[in-house]
Amino acid sequence: MNFFSSLGLDLPELIRQYGYWFVFVGTFMEGETILVLGMIAAHQGLLDVRVVGVVALIGTYLGDLAYYLLGLKFGRAFLDRFPKVDAKVQRVKGWIVRYDIAIIVVNRFLYGFRIAAPVALGMSAVPAWRFLVFNVLGAAIWTLVIGGAGYLFGHALEALLQDVQAHDHIVVGVVLLLGIGLWVGRWVARRVMRE
Repeated sequence: MNFFSSLGLDLPELIRQYGYWFVFVGTFMEGETILVLGMIAAHQGLLDVRVVGVVALIGTYLGDLAYYLLGLKFGRAFLDRFPKVDAKVQRVKGWIVRYDIAIIVVNRFLYGFRIAAPVALGMSAVPAWRFLVFNVLGAAIWTLVIGGAGYLFGHALEALLQDVQAHDHIVVGVVLLLGIGLWVGRWVARRVMRE
């Protein structure tokens, strides 16, 4: 019996019922981790891999579109409320002048700029039609790369878990030794700190 079963919850059924919504909301917000988890669930047969991919594509596309429109309609007011985003937007603005299409396509891969880049694009002179067209390309590339990695990770995780089950006594022993080692290390550290 696992934790979810002890609460009367059927985790696989919850994933089947709400997994696609979870992927949509997660990819709309920022979600590499959510897409990877969705693809792992797809690899386990709990979700359909094609549907996860389509939902992630739509979610990430609409998320960036929302941030673009936010920059277009409320740019300065939005940045005044979120100064951390403002600092990143200022950095991206210099790049947009020369590389607007590239920024539209790769912004999902620019760690820390997932929100700032579309906001900056909305505040810039980039025409809406250009953003709409190249955002589809960027969303498709991101979904294939991150989703593919998640699916492959699910395969590797399954193989690892099967290997762990075959050698579970070794794994339990290593975990116990690590736990004892950490406990002894903390005990020694406390004694040294007292002296």
